[in-house]
Amino acid sequence: MKKLALSLLVVSGLFSSAAFAGLNYGIEAGMRSQSGDTDATGGSTDSQTAMQVGMFGIMPISGAWNIRTGLLYTQRPLTEKNSGIENKIDMNYVDIPFNIMYKFEDYAGVYLGVNLAINMDKKCSANGCTMGDVTSPLIPLVVGAAFKFSPNFGVNVYFESASGKVVTVNSHDLKNYRAVGANLLLTFD
Repeated sequence: MKKLALSLLVVSGLFSSAAFAGLNYGIEAGMRSQSGDTDATGGSTDSQTAMQVGMFGIMPISGAWNIRTGLLYTQRPLTEKNSGIENKIDMNYVDIPFNIMYKFEDYAGVYLGVNLAINMDKKCSANGCTMGDVTSPLIPLVVGAAFKFSPNFGVNVYFESASGKVVTVNSHDLKNYRAVGANLLLTFD
């Protein structure tokens, strides 16, 4: 709960600054395909579909350059198969994006940056499955593009990559998480 309160405080401070009078903001929700690797001998992983939902803000810096941030609830599930046992790993995070965005037009732009992802909970489905050493904060690299197809509606598409260990499951690591996602946008600018 302390992690969530700190996240809300940081984002509300960013959105409430008088220096960002030109702020464009909205809400977004969508689906993502999550994948990753395991270091277990003979183990494998399967991609999982998850969701992401939250709010975002785009603050002008200079000309076409902007800062894109927000607060997102992000699911990062993965299925691991090892020694005939299938574990469904579920981890949920609160993400705070820190992205630099270049807007070609008022309705289209590309961005690059990182997310500060704070783990909120974790679980695995198989009997005897143990989880520990969750990387939190996780700091994945994100590249994406946002487009409006009408004045208040649009889409955000992105690729996310978190290199290195993400979580330890049954004494081996799940690592190198990647996701591709698409969120619908509702803007209030």
